Amino acid sequence: EPYLLALQKLLEIAKKIHDELDVTFELIDIGGGLGVPYKPEEKALNLNALFDELSKIFKLKVEEYGLGEPVFAVEPGRILVCEAGVLLTRVNTVAVKPYKKFVGVDAGFNTLIRPAMYGSYHPIVVANKMDKPSTEIYTVAGPLCESGDLLAKDRPLPEVEEGDLLAVLNAGAYGFSMSSQYNSRPRAAEVLVKGGKHELIRSRETFEALKQGQRVASWLR
Repeated sequence: EPYLLALQKLLEIAKKIHDELDVTFELIDIGGGLGVPYKPEEKALNLNALFDELSKIFKLKVEEYGLGEPVFAVEPGRILVCEAGVLLTRVNTVAVKPYKKFVGVDAGFNTLIRPAMYGSYHPIVVANKMDKPSTEIYTVAGPLCESGDLLAKDRPLPEVEEGDLLAVLNAGAYGFSMSSQYNSRPRAAEVLVKGGKHELIRSRETFEALKQGQRVASWLR
């Protein structure tokens, strides 16, 4: 496990600092990087087993190296919120080309930039056709005037029609925080869902929000 090796290396560095500089550590933080299974073939981490092993190594090495009683900290990051977020986007066009089938939707990389920026994989389902088999292969494209405005390439989906609702899954980590008003597009609303209840927690931006803070130069008035 890379996490176990990273912790051991970090504690070796802590020992060197302690021995050479007489530094007493109040806290040792191994940072983040806990992975999330975005793709179907990826497996979720067994967090209980992982942290059991990390805790054992930490206690053993801290005592062996004489590092006192520092707090053991970790920054879980995306693993807390990734699966909690879903981007809902409406299909506004379906284009069938000789070489590929495209689905055009009303959300682009201004709303979820990770696929365009990193080539990140996000599962996509047709929310109103969950009981239908995936019989077609589509590339899902956003509305921006950019050739790279893609949410997914060559995905098996049920036959998609204009008006269908696509759900882009695992969008809870860095979704809104990395969104923008690019192409003069207001940012999306956010809705919190719990059981059968839902509530708006961030209003959809308006066109006026795009102009907020702007001023006309005095020589142009």
